[in-house]
Amino acid sequence: MLETLKRAVNIFDLLILAGAAYLLTRFDYSNLQISDIIYLVGFILWLIMFFVRIFIVYKNGEKK
Repeated sequence: MLETLKRAVNIFDLLILAGAAYLLTRFDYSNLQISDIIYLVGFILWLIMFFVRIFIVYKNGEKK
């Protein structure tokens, strides 16, 4: 499983996760602006695609 993560995750994914973690801790959730909502939706979509990519790499590695 660790080998699958090494093949699926690159440096930009780690930078995106680190930046998102930083921003998500700084949001004022009781007063979200439109740009904050757009950021949250974009991050959720990226996270879904990230997990799909890990799943695809896992399934392709399983066949070999």
